[in-house]
Amino acid sequence: MKHLFTLLLLFSCAITYAQKTGSVSGRVIQSKDNKPIDYASIAIKNLADSTTIGAMNTSEDGVFSFRGLKPGSYRLYAAFLGLKNSTKDFVISAEKPEVNIGDLILEGGVIDLQTVEIKADIPPIVVKQDTLEFNANSFKVVENAVVEDLLKKLPGVEVDKAGTIKAQGETITKIRVDGKEFFSNDPLLATKNLPADMIDKIQIIDELSDQAQFTGIDDGSRTKIINITTRKDKKNGYFGNTTAGYGSDKRYDVNANINHFNQDRKLSVIAQFNNVNKQNFGGGLGGGNGGGNGGRGGITETNAAGFNFNDTYADQTEISLNYFVNKSDNLILRNSVTQNLLGDVTTIFNNDQTNNADRLNHRLNFIVDTKLDSLTSLRIQPNLSYTNNGGLNSSIYTRDYNTYTINGTQNLSNNNTSPSISNNILFRRKFMKRGRTLSLNLSTNINNNDADNYNRNDEARVEGGVTTQKITDQLNDQESESINQNTRLVYTEPLDKTLSLEFNYQNGYNHNKSDRFTYDFNPATLQYDLLDTTFSNAYENTILINTAGFSFNKNGKKYNWNIGMAVQNTDRTNNNITRGFILKQSVFNYTPSAMFRYNFSNSKRFVVNYRGTTNQPTIQQLQPIPNNTNTQNIPVGNPDLKPEFNNNLRLAFNTFTVGKNRSLFINVNLTQTSNKIANSSSLIANGPDQGKLAILPVNVNGVYAGSVNSSISLPLMTGNKLNFHINVGGNYNRDVNFTNSLKNITNSWVLSNGYRLVSNLDRLDLTAGINGSVNRATYSIQPNSNTRFYTFSPNISVSYLFPGEIRWAIDADYNQNTGRGEAFDTHFTLVNSYLSKQFFKNRGTFKAAVNDLLNENQGISRTANNNTIRDERYNVLQRYFMFSFTYSLNRMGGKNRISEKGEGRNRGGEGFGGGRARN
Repeated sequence: MKHLFTLLLLFSCAITYAQKTGSVSGRVIQSKDNKPIDYASIAIKNLADSTTIGAMNTSEDGVFSFRGLKPGSYRLYAAFLGLKNSTKDFVISAEKPEVNIGDLILEGGVIDLQTVEIKADIPPIVVKQDTLEFNANSFKVVENAVVEDLLKKLPGVEVDKAGTIKAQGETITKIRVDGKEFFSNDPLLATKNLPADMIDKIQIIDELSDQAQFTGIDDGSRTKIINITTRKDKKNGYFGNTTAGYGSDKRYDVNANINHFNQDRKLSVIAQFNNVNKQNFGGGLGGGNGGGNGGRGGITETNAAGFNFNDTYADQTEISLNYFVNKSDNLILRNSVTQNLLGDVTTIFNNDQTNNADRLNHRLNFIVDTKLDSLTSLRIQPNLSYTNNGGLNSSIYTRDYNTYTINGTQNLSNNNTSPSISNNILFRRKFMKRGRTLSLNLSTNINNNDADNYNRNDEARVEGGVTTQKITDQLNDQESESINQNTRLVYTEPLDKTLSLEFNYQNGYNHNKSDRFTYDFNPATLQYDLLDTTFSNAYENTILINTAGFSFNKNGKKYNWNIGMAVQNTDRTNNNITRGFILKQSVFNYTPSAMFRYNFSNSKRFVVNYRGTTNQPTIQQLQPIPNNTNTQNIPVGNPDLKPEFNNNLRLAFNTFTVGKNRSLFINVNLTQTSNKIANSSSLIANGPDQGKLAILPVNVNGVYAGSVNSSISLPLMTGNKLNFHINVGGNYNRDVNFTNSLKNITNSWVLSNGYRLVSNLDRLDLTAGINGSVNRATYSIQPNSNTRFYTFSPNISVSYLFPGEIRWAIDADYNQNTGRGEAFDTHFTLVNSYLSKQFFKNRGTFKAAVNDLLNENQGISRTANNNTIRDERYNVLQRYFMFSFTYSLNRMGGKNRISEKGEGRNRGGEGFGGGRARN
């Protein structure tokens, strides 16, 4: 309540402060012909303290209007590409709160500007067509911050506890540094490792597809990415940081990030070693963060290292090479309760589980992009990876039924290796006629998997006082191979200056083979050499897809649209080698596409996008062989499955008021799926697997999904000092499945709402917020099992830099989960804090930190879908203390650079005990 009162007080003060304000307006014209200049850049500076109040762009008729100015003296700057800057001083007073300065005349010149760049007064946010650009110096983060800390300050950007980034409601899958690849498609390696003080700009880009970038024709296919542009003083020299920490319970945390940049040549080396659930990369075992977030949970020990290299040569050939290796060991202690809703029958599965898992992964990625001549380019992108997974899973479980109970134990050990290789070749050719292009894309993926699983499962069935024993002791030997070859040819022909026609053809070949052989333990030979034919099978699946289509593309001044149609033929052959049975299928689909994009202005747009897509069943869903390693279910494949067809509709609206830092983003996604692959579950009434569920994938119709995400950002104080963010979202899913031959329709809703207050002050760093969600699921065949549960989590993070470069920081998260049942309803507070002191002219930082001060952290999750409700508790990282030291390297141009006071907006490193992850 104290935190809530503080937030309300801040809001009230800010609103009162904003009420006594004035405005300035005017028009920007050219000196040559007195015509208005649209999208000219405007910036306003407070003459009293030389701070930049904000920036904006003029409208199409050259008009601008800036509100929210408190009484005082100001200077207005106007600039446009190729013209000289112009300035105008004005005064806002109580007697004259509204000022019209008339026409600002820009004369011809040779200034090369893409945006307003007034020395030392750069606007915090600039809109450039499909790019929203944030000036890093306008967003304050603490010393020893990383990129992720800066992203959390930006309006319209969300970063969850796992590090996943959403910008304007869309997930970021790639981050570039100065426009170059950085560890391929692993954003976490950039956001959780690179120091924030290297950043000049953060650019959120609606990136066109490779094909559209090449042809200049917007095909409607876009991806939301982030590009980090580095500061000029970081482009030639060494910079980075190293941190070493040790704490209670033998906790340790060591990480390093060293960068050597020489203009276009960039080399980054990253390493980390810890046992505090920190994984600054994607694709690991993930210790989870607990706190009711439904993460994987457990305690993880991580060892990882890698490098990234980029260079551009004189002939404009670009080279990118990166390698990363990680080894993770994870221990999970989990208790789960699963309810299976089977019409008039409900089964309950209680499971106490101990899981030890280890993972070793190597990945190597290489890109070369070169121009063969002025009209022809070639890009080659090979990738290699090797993964080895091992683990031991021990379970003690009970399956409760109406008339009997099954008690069991299982020890399941596994080891599998997965080497893979892929290559992508893109050949592009432009012709002399503008807009006429030809491109050929060849991609190949080869994946193998070899696994040995040892399954020891003892069960006792108790009914009417009679106990029946069943023992399973088997080796499951599995080998799978997958080869995927895809060829796409695209030709574009301009019909006029704004209209073009595209023809495309695509051929896809996919061959999968899965050999699964199960052997019983032989007491006579003490070997696993007795083949169990019930659980053994060799299977092949071959898919040949041919797609031909066309599209029309129109690019207007304020809009562009795309409409197309393709015909797809899929031939699939399922070969059950063991049983000598071959099944062939041939399916025709029409896959339409359409996109309309309207730009109201440079900072306001609306997009409608439709795509029809197909999704093929996996070989695991097709192979008709039961898998008995699961203690609850017996899944078996269905070779009669048809491919899914998805109708996807997306609507997006975003607007940004430049200079006032107000933004609104709304995204709506709707999906309808035909031949959706769902599960048919039935209770096994007799035999050795009595009481388990037989799971068969089947095609169903009547499946729909929809989501709405919106974000509003509002400044509460001028100068970007205090901002308020509101997020509202909702999801709806209508799923269909079968239980005991009865059709079940599951309707599930999730409503979420969040508020966040973010400061950008020199010494005080404040972030406070409240998040909540309501989850509802209904089941048509068993409405008495409908569920509704809630989450509520206010949080606050405060730090202050005292004289002597001493910083004290604390953050607190309160987590409340209700509606899950007495055993799984929780409420706890997670408090982290640290005290730090800088030494060696601000290059070194000593830190004393505590994680989970109150020792209340808990791991809990609930999933409710189809005919299953599952509640889990799992172990998480709890209280520990840690002392750490961070040293920042900053040797630019052959000289050590010393961070000046006030300049050290962010100096690399991390937060609590070397990181601000809430474990």
